[in-house]
Amino acid sequence: MYQRSDDNEETVSKRIQVYLEQTQPLIEYYSKKGILIDIDGKQDIEKVTADIENALKGKE
Repeated sequence: MYQRSDDNEETVSKRIQVYLEQTQPLIEYYSKKGILIDIDGKQDIEKVTADIENALKGKE
């Protein structure tokens, strides 16, 4: 089994901390402004692509 050097508890904790401090506030900020578009990335790639294209068309 291969383990990447950055695949450890400390790195994961740091990534979560960075998300909570830097990314989550942006999500809340843009959501309150009504300009955040939520795309479900768990769908088939074709559906994700179509959702992104439709979202962009709506913002032109």
